[in-house]
Amino acid sequence: MKIVAKPIEMIFRTTENGAIRPLRFKLQHDDDAKIVAVDQIIKVEKTLRAGKAAYVFTCQSTVEGVALLYELRYALDDCKWVLYKI
Repeated sequence: MKIVAKPIEMIFRTTENGAIRPLRFKLQHDDDAKIVAVDQIIKVEKTLRAGKAAYVFTCQSTVEGVALLYELRYALDDCKWVLYKI
């Protein structure tokens, strides 16, 4: 797994019970920014990463007609998203 990017804009919603659900994110590659939709959330877990609480979402997205798996991590203490390609 490698870091693909830090999303420059993340659109998510919070459910009634307070759970976070990513919907789409915007990535900046060179001068080109593109919006990537989260097609399906395959797995959600709350875990510790580097000693900090984080949500980890395994998601499927379609980019230019190709289905890709990503891992989106949301650090609860820092309120930051990081995107990994699986």
